Amino acid sequence: MRSVLLALAILAATLSGATSAALAGDWETVDTPNDVKIFDMCIEGGTIWLSTHGEGLAGYDGNSWVTHKVADGGIRKDSWNYRVYVDSEGRKWVTRDGEETIDCVDDNGTFADKTDDSWSYYSYPADLANKRVFSAAEDLSGRIWFGMRDENHSGIGTLELFVDHGDSVEWVHYDNAWTPDSTHFSDDDVRALVVDQDGRLWIGYNAAGIDVWDYGDPLVFADDTWIHYSDENGLPDAQIHTLAVGSDGRIWVGTLGGLGVFNPSSGSWATVEGLPGTQVRAVSEDAQGHMWVGTDEGMAMLYGNLGVAFTYDESDGLVDERIDHVVADRTTGNVWAVSVNELIDDTSLNLLRSGITAESGHLFVYPNPWREGQSAQMVQIYGAPEGSHVEILDLSGQSMAKLEPNEPYIWDSLDSAFNEVPSGVYILRVALPNGSVEFLKVAIIR
Repeated sequence: MRSVLLALAILAATLSGATSAALAGDWETVDTPNDVKIFDMCIEGGTIWLSTHGEGLAGYDGNSWVTHKVADGGIRKDSWNYRVYVDSEGRKWVTRDGEETIDCVDDNGTFADKTDDSWSYYSYPADLANKRVFSAAEDLSGRIWFGMRDENHSGIGTLELFVDHGDSVEWVHYDNAWTPDSTHFSDDDVRALVVDQDGRLWIGYNAAGIDVWDYGDPLVFADDTWIHYSDENGLPDAQIHTLAVGSDGRIWVGTLGGLGVFNPSSGSWATVEGLPGTQVRAVSEDAQGHMWVGTDEGMAMLYGNLGVAFTYDESDGLVDERIDHVVADRTTGNVWAVSVNELIDDTSLNLLRSGITAESGHLFVYPNPWREGQSAQMVQIYGAPEGSHVEILDLSGQSMAKLEPNEPYIWDSLDSAFNEVPSGVYILRVALPNGSVEFLKVAIIR
């Protein structure tokens, strides 16, 4: 009788599904100031920042909006602000085209109070003004890189480097025509930048794949090394939409033809299968290492082994299925997405309260069900923090196996005596380091 009661209690806890319910919930639509058109989005400690067409720089802290417009005496343009980037010091960089190329604001940590804001302005030379700044990245030394598109396709205007010396700032320009010995840029239309954990700069082009630049000292060219990737040696497609670095060091590349993942430890590429759409425009990692992927036909959340955990489309509350930008808030678990209606050239701000934070202990099982001969992977449990203990129970509450404390936790569908367990439903008891216990279920089909 005791074992039956234990089984019922476990199943009740499992089926309550607090973790799954949050992830399977509908997306919300968040009203933006004057239904503004959004060009880009980034996150800063629970606050989202939008670069817009019409409302300048807009920020939302979950309760109220603040906008920085020309009338405030800060930002230089209200419209056609292409990118917003928050650096490690909390400065917000807003980029565009023309001579008034880049504005930067330090709000001194006060979100709504604009009286103590400090603005800096950077202008591109008039003879090189026909440029658009589409990307930004901070390197391991705190220098900021900006990637540019040369509208004239003259080969000029590939990268700009901002160096803050404290009492002065320095800008350095890089392209094949101007910088001595720097003849490796594959194109003059840079759409994405990211710095990997080794300090290398990944440069994604609109139609020429990726260059990986290991520059060391960016002012010394003799020791530079370059690697080029295209659809001929690893990428799903040569048109790059976005780049991201995961906490495990893997590089995620969103392209016109799919999502590529580079593993630096093996030097190998993989292409993610099963996404809702082919064109991948946005990638962001949450606090548990899951990747949120925006495509032209909806959103997906991936497990660490590249398996698709959840997909979302308009039936789940997304306003439109083309997702151009995604950011996962590691503190609150909120996932923000910008969906685009191409027919009317309109954007919407979407929010999913996933609840996945660094402390949440959210758990996922993949594949589930596990089918012998069909499932290539073993049963894997993701999201258990370091120090968790995972035990496999049958429905009577009897212990079948205990898993090694690794992330992800892997079960080979064998019991503790190395015998295959029979087909059925099994309970995963996960004791978390904080003392709480969570339960999951997995089906084994032989």
